[in-house]
Amino acid sequence: MPAPVNRQKIGQINSWLLALLAFSLPLSTSAISVLSLLVLACWFVEGRYRDKLREVIANPVCMAVLFYLALYVVGLLWSENKAAGLTMIGRQWKLLLLPVFMTAGRREDRRLYVGSFLAGMTVAMLITYLVWFGLLHYADVSPEHLTKGTFHVVYNPMLAFAIYLLLHEFIWGVTRGWRRWFVLGLAALMVFDMFITKGRAGQMAFFVLLGLLLFQILRKNIVLACLLTIFVLPATFTAGYLFSPTFHGRVQQARSDIARFHVDPKTSVGLRLLYWKNSWEMIKSAPWLGVGTGDFQDAYAKLNKKLSPQVGVTDNPHNQYVLVQCQLGLLGLAALLGIFLLQFRQAFTLRDGWERIRVAFPLFFLTIMLTESYLIVYETGFLFSLVSAVLYRLPGKPPPAPHLHAVAPARIEGLPESPFGRLPANGSDYVNLWHLWRLTGWMQVSTL
Repeated sequence: MPAPVNRQKIGQINSWLLALLAFSLPLSTSAISVLSLLVLACWFVEGRYRDKLREVIANPVCMAVLFYLALYVVGLLWSENKAAGLTMIGRQWKLLLLPVFMTAGRREDRRLYVGSFLAGMTVAMLITYLVWFGLLHYADVSPEHLTKGTFHVVYNPMLAFAIYLLLHEFIWGVTRGWRRWFVLGLAALMVFDMFITKGRAGQMAFFVLLGLLLFQILRKNIVLACLLTIFVLPATFTAGYLFSPTFHGRVQQARSDIARFHVDPKTSVGLRLLYWKNSWEMIKSAPWLGVGTGDFQDAYAKLNKKLSPQVGVTDNPHNQYVLVQCQLGLLGLAALLGIFLLQFRQAFTLRDGWERIRVAFPLFFLTIMLTESYLIVYETGFLFSLVSAVLYRLPGKPPPAPHLHAVAPARIEGLPESPFGRLPANGSDYVNLWHLWRLTGWMQVSTL
């Protein structure tokens, strides 16, 4: 078992690893994987399993996520394709790390984690600007397509959440002076970036979070909030539509795809509509428990052969709600929604200045999951686990002071004459010194 001082060091290392993980979310999937495994390794080495288990059991959000994941295991019982079911369970490992992140991190380091995520988003945003100005060339990016491949699917949603966090910090945060205006300028750059990149899910989330922000600012005057929202959201949309060729093109493409759906469903929006339409038939055939954890693709293939043979088969309907209800029925959908209901509940019960963000985060995910199964997408799955761990960790007692038995006297460097008289010779006095060290922060203790 690690010594108490070593536990403190491991805890500090894990806190920095979580900060690096938050920074890496919009930048590198490889870094995300490596850092997550390092956090897990440190979590095991640190010990305190009983304390961690108690904290997880006491946290409603943690237990709701674990119940949701347990349903995927139970869903193997009525799934014919066990191999596909195990693969689907494996894709949930990002969510399984939520209890680890929650008990590995430090509640007092929340601003460090959020700031690290915003720093990573700033780097990702600067890369898109370099591409936009023609100063950076790599992979398949171009001034017309600023993100690599389909990365806009995850980049723009994360960008929308980052914009909300920055505006929240500008309005209610502790940042003052020139730093506060720097935060506002950074938010403005991200808003502009939102309209020159292609992720429609993120753009939709941006408008939803902007509306929420207006209501939070004017929470004491709901009528004014409604009027301002009715004006600001259409005005922002219109400005983007008129002055951003990218945003204009994406809106026009969506309108065209919907209009041509019955003639040619093989478009970005058309395929999603077709997947949802066919999946609805699957839901009607097994409404309560679904087709099982691993049978979505096989069941969809049978329906597709009958309803739309000209279109290829999919293993993902690009909608988290549809996917879960197809696999696990209404029970699974209730478990999924229960996670977010408990997040909203904690937002209204924990009053520490973070309650507005606790409302925004589940609303953000409930919005983007309409267009993609974001809990199984790599980056956003980790985003959900890490941010949930940071936001919904309950306040608790500080870690217990180490119980030191009769040991050699401690060497104390830089300590003035002890208020306790001569150095302690028993365990209880060591505990007093331990608390003094934690409170002052300038005392360095090392045992012989």
